[in-house]
Amino acid sequence: MITDYSTEPALVYRNFNLCPHCRHNGHPALLSRLSEGLPMISRSDGESFHLLLADRPLPYPIECEAGPTNQVSACYWYSHVRSGRKTCSTIVVLPCPHSNRPSLFRLLETAADLLAEELYRRGDLVEFYEFIPNSMIAIGTVG
Repeated sequence: MITDYSTEPALVYRNFNLCPHCRHNGHPALLSRLSEGLPMISRSDGESFHLLLADRPLPYPIECEAGPTNQVSACYWYSHVRSGRKTCSTIVVLPCPHSNRPSLFRLLETAADLLAEELYRRGDLVEFYEFIPNSMIAIGTVG
């Protein structure tokens, strides 16, 4: 389980388009995403990793026959110096506050903070997480 590590400041950079981690490591710094319609949600310590929301949240599960679950999935891309220049991804399932879009944005921001703290500590993430208030449960294997 990933818990709230907000008392330990590992993040220096938040919500950037030009990545300080990539610039520091001599790589192109401009980050691209699948969906540019959302505000940028990104995190970095400026040296060892970056993490960003890759696409808009989608209903979870996406199959119509599953029926409404009041959940969405969000894909985050990340890169860490331990994995070279490889970009990896992880999925987070979050509760969906249908009537309150700012609440979903805050959940996406909190999920990014928790993932970044885990990435800072371990250097990688599992493939799948479920978000619960101020923490996430790892459900998948290491990416």
